Amino acid sequence: MRMRMIATILCGLFIFPLFSSARSDGSMQVERSETSVFSEVDAYIAREMKQQRLPGLALGIVQGDRILYLRGYGQADSTGRPVTPETPFGIGSIGKSITAMAVLQLAEEGEIDLDAPIQRYIPTPYNGAEFITVRQLLNQTSGFTQISTFSNTLSSIDIQDQDALEKNALSYADKFLKKAVQTEQPFKYSNANYVLLGYIVQQVSGQSYGDYVKDHIFAPLSMQDSYVTLDEAAAHGLAKPHRRIFGYNVPYEGPYIHIPGDAPAGYLYSSAKDMSHYLVAQMNGGRFEDNSVLSSEGIRLMQTEPVPGTYAMGWMTDQINHLPVIGQPGGSIGFQAQTYIVPEQQLGVIVFANVLDAIDATWPNKTHVITTTHIAAGIIDLLNNDPIGGSGLSISQKYGVVNGLVFILSIWLLYTVYRTAKRCLGPWNPDRSHHTKLSIKIIISRIILNFAGLFFVLMLSMTQVVPVWHIATIYQPDLILWLKIMTVLMALKGSMEIIRLVRSNGMKKL
Repeated sequence: MRMRMIATILCGLFIFPLFSSARSDGSMQVERSETSVFSEVDAYIAREMKQQRLPGLALGIVQGDRILYLRGYGQADSTGRPVTPETPFGIGSIGKSITAMAVLQLAEEGEIDLDAPIQRYIPTPYNGAEFITVRQLLNQTSGFTQISTFSNTLSSIDIQDQDALEKNALSYADKFLKKAVQTEQPFKYSNANYVLLGYIVQQVSGQSYGDYVKDHIFAPLSMQDSYVTLDEAAAHGLAKPHRRIFGYNVPYEGPYIHIPGDAPAGYLYSSAKDMSHYLVAQMNGGRFEDNSVLSSEGIRLMQTEPVPGTYAMGWMTDQINHLPVIGQPGGSIGFQAQTYIVPEQQLGVIVFANVLDAIDATWPNKTHVITTTHIAAGIIDLLNNDPIGGSGLSISQKYGVVNGLVFILSIWLLYTVYRTAKRCLGPWNPDRSHHTKLSIKIIISRIILNFAGLFFVLMLSMTQVVPVWHIATIYQPDLILWLKIMTVLMALKGSMEIIRLVRSNGMKKL
């Protein structure tokens, strides 16, 4: 991701001189240059959408206080409705910077002290609230962990009422604050930090989190296609979310599209046009047109990491072709996004797509780098007239490998099951029985191994001992379903081994 961010800034390096020369030489040169550059961008996106199997994509490019390019590509849903710059998408964790902006607005009004313990704003009896500050939540140095939030994500889906945020925030407080220790904590990414911040906004402002964001951020930035609930977004043309099933895009209709209790951490909706307004404010001291949503000092604070390579307030630093950038990926079920800002070029890029699964991530070390991350970085490279950085395997190539392995392993397991069934159900031939040549211990260990997979799958599915299993079931249902089928086949093979063993022992007694 850091290399991608640098590519974003290099794009700005190219486009800056391009526009400065255009201003001196006349408007026709601007038009010709823009037409040429953005034609390359269109061709690049068309190529990437095919290789990455994206049903729809929206793009916004801004520089300084100008919106340079807005365009939608592909389809928003199965009816063939085209994606436009006004089409809403899920923005995922990009929404964390919106929550941070809300907190900083209240801080500038004197309503929140960033260095005050959160106990001042959150009614909780736990000692951890006495020494964890608002600033630590913003910089994700509270000590909370992401993997421990998964169980909340799974359980809070049933909470759809107006108190969902409060209930989820207090649940996080119960989970983390009673175990917190008063020591300096390193940066650890966790949705829990921003859920608690959203609850603080709600407590301090006297408005619901959603109403506050609409009144104090969306409205002044003219973000008319931005929404805080799924119902609002769906009523105004939300792109249809998709998951990939063995590489094929399938519309998602399940319950995890929107989790109200996690809204401040990643469940807001916006369009490429609206997020372009937001990026303009981020690059112009909090101003968009005649409205200001935050002071220039507040914007700098948002974008500055306390320690390089950690986390600012909704933003992370990176590099694209050695060019410093700040950015944030976003992902929720069926949606992915990436935004980059190249500070020294005052260049910003936002990319949305309406499909996401676990294979979109770069495993194992850069899971925050997703398909839209590569595309946004490539656009910055193009704008800077630089070679597009390598993005590794495309989705088509990844699924070619995955589907090939799935096919080979499936054929192998089916063959071993067939051989076992043939020995078990066919005529008994003691001279050819492999059981007569194996010790009982070896036979029993093989039977146990055949049943072990089914046992673990049942345990993981019926409990939340490992909640990441349930998250994987949501984001990668094809491979999880295949794994379940394979464990059932192995258990069937183990059952036939038991029958074979019983028949073998019975024939020996006769």
